[in-house]
Amino acid sequence: MSRLLLLSGLILLGVGCAGSHANSRVGEPAYSLGHPDGEPLLVQGQYITGPASSLVIAEDSMRGRFRDQPVSLTWTWQEVTGAVAEHETRLELAEGDDTRVWGSFGGIPVDLTLDKEWLYGNVGGCGYALQRNEDGFVGQWSCGGPLEEDLRVAFPSPLLERSLGERASMMTLMLVNFTKTYSPSVSLARFIRPRNATVGDKTVNVQP
Repeated sequence: MSRLLLLSGLILLGVGCAGSHANSRVGEPAYSLGHPDGEPLLVQGQYITGPASSLVIAEDSMRGRFRDQPVSLTWTWQEVTGAVAEHETRLELAEGDDTRVWGSFGGIPVDLTLDKEWLYGNVGGCGYALQRNEDGFVGQWSCGGPLEEDLRVAFPSPLLERSLGERASMMTLMLVNFTKTYSPSVSLARFIRPRNATVGDKTVNVQP
């Protein structure tokens, strides 16, 4: 009888743990990530999901699938390494008065600077000069033509409080997701170099 009770208790405990894991996102705030023209991504707790994406974030890693392509990234305070869509990723990180992210993300060249007011630089063949607001960033961009105004990408303020490696990975993912097709060869072949942009009271070169 005692063995039966013990077995029943273990079964109930296992079911309870599975249910707790399945519902771990219930009640956690959900944030949009990126631009509506890309795949609609949602960040909720340690999960990033979309119609063709499912990523799980741990303390020092991100794994899963982005646009049906495998993602396996790990990070420290100095770099993000791994693979996206089977292409090597290596981003170097630096944080002081501003945050610098540069290197390669899934084969796409990246060079971004984030300070208290602006996110500017390049991802692939696109250049950006975006000002921070409560919901993310808004500003100028160019992907092979004249600078265009009023680009809005979602990156809510709570996401900026996450670790450096996680922030760098999500910011890069946010801008990579803006391209119509995620392919390093297509992305680099279709765009010419963008122009300069005005950032505050100075001109910033956003040319790859």
